[in-house]
Amino acid sequence: MQSDSRKGIPGHHLANQNGMSKRWRLLETIVQDNAIDIDDSTESPFVPMDKAQQLLASIERLVARLDIAEEAVRRQEAELATTMGVTSHSDRGRETADRLESILDSVARSVGAVAGALYMLDDDTSALKMRACIGLPKSRLSDPARDLPGSLADLEALLGNAVLLSNIEMMPNWPSPEDFASALVVPVGSTTMPHGTMWFWSDKPRSYSATEVEVANLAAGRVMSEIEQSILGHEVHQSRVMQKQIDTASLIQASMLPDNQILHEDFDVNGWTFQNGSIGGGFHHWDVNHQEMMTISLGNANQPGPEGALVATSIQSIVRTMWQSNNNPVSIMRTVNDTLWGMQDADWTASMGLIQINPVTGYGSICSAGDIQSFVISHRGFRPIGSLGSRVAAQPDTLFNSNRFCLQPGEILLAFTSNILDNTNGPALPQQKKKGARSMSYSTLDQNSMLQIVRDMADEKASDIAGYLARTLPTFQRDTYGGTDRSMVLIKNVRKVK
Repeated sequence: MQSDSRKGIPGHHLANQNGMSKRWRLLETIVQDNAIDIDDSTESPFVPMDKAQQLLASIERLVARLDIAEEAVRRQEAELATTMGVTSHSDRGRETADRLESILDSVARSVGAVAGALYMLDDDTSALKMRACIGLPKSRLSDPARDLPGSLADLEALLGNAVLLSNIEMMPNWPSPEDFASALVVPVGSTTMPHGTMWFWSDKPRSYSATEVEVANLAAGRVMSEIEQSILGHEVHQSRVMQKQIDTASLIQASMLPDNQILHEDFDVNGWTFQNGSIGGGFHHWDVNHQEMMTISLGNANQPGPEGALVATSIQSIVRTMWQSNNNPVSIMRTVNDTLWGMQDADWTASMGLIQINPVTGYGSICSAGDIQSFVISHRGFRPIGSLGSRVAAQPDTLFNSNRFCLQPGEILLAFTSNILDNTNGPALPQQKKKGARSMSYSTLDQNSMLQIVRDMADEKASDIAGYLARTLPTFQRDTYGGTDRSMVLIKNVRKVK
């Protein structure tokens, strides 16, 4: 902002379309005596004070948004700095050994020592094992570990203090692991987390300056960094190998899901499975067996992740094999239960539903176990089918029941794992009327609202209904880290009534 020297009223320069600049005068909306004359109003454009305040408020909001954006960039750059790829030589053991010896050699030359060694505590923190050395025979590396009790110099160093042995022969209570005249001992690690000690020997009695002690301490920190980097490199390599294996397993598991092939001209089938990770225990499948019967299965294992994926894959393999042998849903469910119950040392329990439909008549049967819900939905309302029972593999000799139903033209069979619902007991809350297939939208997705949505969209394709429900679900907190796997299948009879 600039000020007008004649009137003392703030002004501002704005560029016009021709790149020229005009002086804008800010004027009070209520004209006071002698505040402005006619010449001033024609000399330059002016804007009322309330409009200028609105402009300033807008500028303040832009500045605030700029500050937020700059802070976001600042944090992003810091995060990118931590994502630097960790690389390691293919022979990590040899690479680490070379680096440790290089550090020992560099410090030894700096402090005037003729030999040096690195000792690390064992898992029981009761002994010290030599892990690297210079100026000593390499056969020392195969010597047994030294007992920590009695090694006063090492014990003192592990407390965080550098130990100076200026004349080892004159200090019998401070034994040295090697036969030299003097030594410098520094700790590796911290006082709260000691990891070992570093020794540097000289062949004659001598003292060590504060600078030399500091050089040795800095080298101990570098040794710790090298060890941690080696461990990190190994873990990163293992993680990358594991991630590649998981990605491959994810592709294989995804290939077991059904495609969008048309099972029958009178039926529109669609559905989805949401895995909370790359792989998981959710599954669904549909097909037409050799007897021209439509077969549908869905469910999810009790465990997520790789363990759940093993359970889900086992169930899918058993079910798909038995469908082709003209087995009914109850016999298939019993076989799955008996097979998984015989497995040991893991949780093989799962919830699943099996549906078989005769596409000519619309009659079918359903057998469910665990947390599977299914409904037949029409413009007249909806009715539940199937029955809840114990999960498969939860106990031996479980009794499974089959329920018959008839899917009339225009009706929809919706089957889903119960955990896709928002656990709210209240009714669906309508927000506003909308044009189109759905008469209203909902703030929660409990059982009633989910069925109502499907009924409102009954005239649309099964893929559109399933897609809308899939887009609605991620708004729930259940999709945060640690959520469960979920599946849903929707079968719509599109046969025209003659």
